[in-house]
Amino acid sequence: MVTGVSIKVPSIILQMGPFMKRILPFLLLLSSAAHAQFLFDGVTKWEAYLKSKDPAALASLYSKNPPAHFMDEKSQPTPDISPETDFWRKTLTAGPTGITVTPLNEEDQQKLHIVKLEVAMKMNTPAGPRTRYVVEQQAWQDQGGTWRIVLANHSDVLKLRPALKLNPHLYEANADAKAEIKEALAKAARNRQRVILVFGGNWCYDCHVLDQAFHEPDIAPLVTKNFQVVHVDIGDDGQKNSDLAQKYEIPVERGVPALAVLAPDGKLVYAQKNHEFSKARALDPDVLIAFLNKWKPGK
Repeated sequence: MVTGVSIKVPSIILQMGPFMKRILPFLLLLSSAAHAQFLFDGVTKWEAYLKSKDPAALASLYSKNPPAHFMDEKSQPTPDISPETDFWRKTLTAGPTGITVTPLNEEDQQKLHIVKLEVAMKMNTPAGPRTRYVVEQQAWQDQGGTWRIVLANHSDVLKLRPALKLNPHLYEANADAKAEIKEALAKAARNRQRVILVFGGNWCYDCHVLDQAFHEPDIAPLVTKNFQVVHVDIGDDGQKNSDLAQKYEIPVERGVPALAVLAPDGKLVYAQKNHEFSKARALDPDVLIAFLNKWKPGK
């Protein structure tokens, strides 16, 4: 599951004619994240217009007849494509640099070409240029030899890279959390580090986003040098390892991922009390870096 809108076939489609009824189910196939190289001319043009920061040229690629539609956050088609084109006009006006478009999935279905893209770009922030991401989904139709977008959907501008392929082994079902914590504390003592406990589960999308962030180039060296990381599975019902959640003062019912930081002797030095990391998808990487710097050894 990716951040942004999950496209489902809404009841309103029943009134929108056979074309829209046919197109929407195939967008469900975009949930897979198999990387591919695009050979498709339509996306090549879309990428070129995006990189040229030309909103008018970009808008010309969206169908007029039939009118293109945008899927909103409730998975309902809007009357027109303006939420899509307005979004990209505003984003491009902000002056992003280093725009890259990565194909995640593409396939042909009933004369429609379905694509899923990850757009990465550098944007100016108070802390300087930072990479931001958008997940874009499109359905293209050949209209007399010209390919145009007939349906589109995008995520918000994301501060952390979305987790597009979830790791089924992030939280191992048969792991002995107590033994893993004991081992991590021993390693931390030898390496003059601290231990981060990440309470969560494989079903938790934000847990995957946070773990992926720990491996991003700007963050990974800080984690590797200063911390041992242990993932503590709370199970599907949130009750697994409840004794550890209680011991380390983690109210998992308030949301996961939830973090605790331990000194090498096992002393608790930080426990997440509210929602600090439970919405990792919206987390600013600078906030995560500041957190790691605050709780690394010697602080």
